[in-house]
Amino acid sequence: MLFHRALSLVTSVVGLMIVIACISTQPVVSLFFGSISPTVAGIISFGAFYYAYAIQHVVSGVYLIGLMVSCIICGIIGTPLYLSKSIFKKEKQPKVRMVEKSEAPKKEGECFAEKIQKTILRIPFRCILFVLAIFETVFQSVFLSEGKARASTKESFFWNHLYEKQEKFYDYEEVYGGTVQNDYPDELWIYVNGILTELEDAKSGCKRMYEMFGRPVKLLHNPTDGPILDLLECLMGKTGLLRHGCSGPRKLLRVKLLEEMKNDYKKIVLVAHSQGTIITGNVIADFSDRIEGVVDGFDMKEREALKKNMSKFEVYIVAGCAHYMTSKYVSSLECISNRGDFVALLGHLFPKILRPIWRNTWNHGIRYDQDCEDHIENSNWGHLLFGHYLDQFEHGLFPNSKLVTKYWMKSPQKMNATLGETETSKLLSK
Repeated sequence: MLFHRALSLVTSVVGLMIVIACISTQPVVSLFFGSISPTVAGIISFGAFYYAYAIQHVVSGVYLIGLMVSCIICGIIGTPLYLSKSIFKKEKQPKVRMVEKSEAPKKEGECFAEKIQKTILRIPFRCILFVLAIFETVFQSVFLSEGKARASTKESFFWNHLYEKQEKFYDYEEVYGGTVQNDYPDELWIYVNGILTELEDAKSGCKRMYEMFGRPVKLLHNPTDGPILDLLECLMGKTGLLRHGCSGPRKLLRVKLLEEMKNDYKKIVLVAHSQGTIITGNVIADFSDRIEGVVDGFDMKEREALKKNMSKFEVYIVAGCAHYMTSKYVSSLECISNRGDFVALLGHLFPKILRPIWRNTWNHGIRYDQDCEDHIENSNWGHLLFGHYLDQFEHGLFPNSKLVTKYWMKSPQKMNATLGETETSKLLSK
């Protein structure tokens, strides 16, 4: 187990170097020469850096580093053109059809100065907790067997206190502030958010999806504890490093899905973004292990029932950075990514030929099933769920995704169908 952790740490460093090399070259080259593979992009990038080092040309080195940093920034927040447009763009409130609205309890918010003061005061205590949590994990890895280590970290004192905010599952009433109009009661939609997403932003995302797809969406809120701790949680979920047990959002999603399956929905749709794809991928893997009997404690009847329910799953992975994504038991799996998305290169867009190199603590490389439907935009940058992905439907991006062809209320297929029904009704009225 200790060897696998050391191997995962080394290969994670190598994997990040490959990702940085790819983002520095691939999107830029693809703009001029069409799509190239991430492997070729990585070779070009490494070759350019080696050439600059070999000829000891400082200007070339500074230029390449500047290009790399620029591409990473654009791969997260978007291009300067997008940013300039978004500054002057007015945010519209999503339209939600309410049956009955409830009064939300008013909360006294902290002023900006109070938030800054509270954050500064917490920094030294969180640093101490982080160091103690690392020592706790190292101790368990070295001196305890794998089974005992996993059992002891289920109630890990230091990790649990380091992550102060608790994940929570929000029903329709909690998301929309009352009873919402649901024209598809036999469908269940769940949104799993990514890093640095506050609760109100996540709820707003559910409301915008309701406006786009005409279905109310429940929320598995993965709370933010700041950029550093959020990234550490991604590392735990993706590779298993730093912590033996799985993250809280993963456990909660697994429990809630098992509860929702009892309602006998015809369709269960999961929309996951960024870190949410790691959580979702791990839960699907957990269910697959139960079906295949890898996990003890489940009889044949329970496994068959779970298999039947999983066949109702439609999974939409947006900017996928998960290490493992299987479509074996789900109805459909789509991976939607921008070629210029830095985070997607950590998983979905990682060079296929190099995927076995990056190992997790279970000694598995990155794996995305061949049955997964890939929807990749070579000329698009950025990582934001709406600004760089779902809002781009109106500009003709990702045209073959089922989110567009099957669910988007403004899709050409739906508009044509509506137009046909209107013309038919006019003929009938005559």
